[in-house]
Amino acid sequence: MAAEPELQSAAAALAAEFGLPTTDTEADFILELTREGLQLRWRSKPEYQPLILDYTRGAQAWRQQLGGGRQEAVVRALGLGKGFRPKVLDATAGLGRDSLMLGHAGCEVWMLERNPAIHALLHQAVLHLQQFHGDGHWSSQRVHVLPAGSLLDKESLHEEFSKLQPHAVYLDPMFPEREKSAAVKKDMQVLQHLVGADLDADGLLPAALALASCRVVVKRPAKAPFLAGQTPSSQIASKKHRFDVYIKQPYPKVNV
Repeated sequence: MAAEPELQSAAAALAAEFGLPTTDTEADFILELTREGLQLRWRSKPEYQPLILDYTRGAQAWRQQLGGGRQEAVVRALGLGKGFRPKVLDATAGLGRDSLMLGHAGCEVWMLERNPAIHALLHQAVLHLQQFHGDGHWSSQRVHVLPAGSLLDKESLHEEFSKLQPHAVYLDPMFPEREKSAAVKKDMQVLQHLVGADLDADGLLPAALALASCRVVVKRPAKAPFLAGQTPSSQIASKKHRFDVYIKQPYPKVNV
């Protein structure tokens, strides 16, 4: 939908680009084009601010500046401390924050998201970041958004996956919420209600292991069971989460 009549044609063009309807008046979640960009609005929860992805300002831009360092758990879990910068497929990209961390840290990252609304937000946010900073910026050189889909969509995305040949696959499947907590940020609450739990998450691990040449990293809540019941090679712990690392083989050696 367009927030203003003048934006109607642009909103229709975006809907066509992402294969999204423009006439569903009963939808609880809508993508709305404003003069500032695309936002996701939760109709039945008007007290919630619309979800906007903008990597050029605010907390997310600050985290990018911090994220080149080894102190980030996701950076350490991907094994970036020894000079090699792997090609990474983030197969559950969501709001894209971990992908941006890895891209800023030096990895070439491909972002895959299957929810069409979140994919559209992600695509536009990355495009805005790249246009904002220009062709020489690391985001233009190292961050790519794949067509909407899942690692389990082998038919529709087989050609894309075969081209990638990633060294590592990163998984952060949506985990069912066991309790309501005010600590959960509102943008994540919106995401949880729109997307729901990834009930097929166990199937992602064997698919990721088949695709990655060197390792798979899975982000999990601290007390959650291992994905697919498979014990990892090692773990990296953060405050509320852990990163389960499944190593197939070492990364290629870098001549220093």
